[in-house]
Amino acid sequence: MLCRFLWAWTAFTVSFVSPTPPLSAPSLEEFVDSLSPTAQIYYPGSEGYANATLRWGAGQTPQYDIIVKVVTEADVQETILYANANNKSFHTISGGHAITAYLNNIEHAVGILMRGMNDISITESSNTALVGGGILNGDVLDYLWAHGKQTMTTACACVGYISPILGGGHGWNQGRYGLAADQLVSARMVLANGTAITAEIKIYDRNPGLENWTVDVLSFTHDKMESVVGIVNTWLESPNRPVELDHYIMFYFDPKIDTTNPVVVVFVIYQGTTIPTQYTEPLYALSPTTSTSGQPDLAGVSRFTGADRNGASCEKGLTRSVVPVSAITYDPASLRQVLTIMASLSPSLNQTVVLLEGYATNRVDAIPSDSTAYPDREGQLLLSPFMTYERNENLDAEAWEVAGRIRDVMTEGTGEARGAYVNYARGDETPEEWRLERLRRLKKEYDPFGRFNFFAPIV
Repeated sequence: MLCRFLWAWTAFTVSFVSPTPPLSAPSLEEFVDSLSPTAQIYYPGSEGYANATLRWGAGQTPQYDIIVKVVTEADVQETILYANANNKSFHTISGGHAITAYLNNIEHAVGILMRGMNDISITESSNTALVGGGILNGDVLDYLWAHGKQTMTTACACVGYISPILGGGHGWNQGRYGLAADQLVSARMVLANGTAITAEIKIYDRNPGLENWTVDVLSFTHDKMESVVGIVNTWLESPNRPVELDHYIMFYFDPKIDTTNPVVVVFVIYQGTTIPTQYTEPLYALSPTTSTSGQPDLAGVSRFTGADRNGASCEKGLTRSVVPVSAITYDPASLRQVLTIMASLSPSLNQTVVLLEGYATNRVDAIPSDSTAYPDREGQLLLSPFMTYERNENLDAEAWEVAGRIRDVMTEGTGEARGAYVNYARGDETPEEWRLERLRRLKKEYDPFGRFNFFAPIV
């Protein structure tokens, strides 16, 4: 069954705030007294502060004077009012996975830690759920599954559920239900002047999905790449592509298979008790080096890909440089160049992964493109190098340059202008001008002083 969502208690969006603070700003003591009894304040040097600022990408280092762990909507409002009155920026934190370079512009800010607002409940209608603004994606997935329900949850268990919605939100069920953003029914939001409002969202009809999943994982040496993507391209080009079929392809280093070149690993992910042989037999005919198969529940799909809470993809504290490319099909020639670039990487960058995400897009395509700000409903693939390494400033420039080079190669292979998924965007992309007219009008109306310029700002 499908659960749609009411989005509760978030501190994202809009601003009517004067850039000039009032003559009498509240003191920190007065501010603390205004919070609910279970709210907490974390100061630099404390364990709570360290935990709140530990990010998925260590290269993003926003600076906070204090961090407020809010537990109610009123706490969010009071925190924003305090920041405004003291002429400080504010920034919300949930999963800590944003990787845009704009985060490094945050200085002397008030952090709003949303993790205390992680409640979830199914409403009386039984077809919607009310979720708090700080809940993680895996918590939503597990709760709904335990109650015999599901929705479009994103593919990584440890990210915040709400934040990715702002940029679309990709995941396993999008072939049936659309993007995570398409699931919203109503959103309770706190504006940048401290006012709370409710925004109603247009609802699209949805059909229930299956509860069983099957995953086959096949590893190949790099010389099989062209054959692998050629097979997968037949799926992408099929006029009858099933909503049940998703896939990942990963390029990464596995010295047990190849000590020099990256390996090519394919994840065939299917909503059903078995994967139709037309999708697996051609791959097995290529004689994979290793293979495994399983029938997980929906949460278990992320465990197969290493994106569960304890998986390698969720490990925090590493430096990551990510740049996305949107594509319709795979271009073998450009992907061969990517493998060549990877083979030349220094050993310090051998944790790097190139992730090729292929979610079903049936329902994504069916929703009118002009109904939301999400710009890429026709894209079928999300291609991204994840330059990954232990924190080392001496490697930052090299990783940034290599990631950009891989991006440029993959973009050339699409034959289209560069298209970047905003949730992965690193901060040097150029927005499409024709899409910005309405957004800039709204920005001018609701955020005239640029209080929300720390993530892919519309300026």
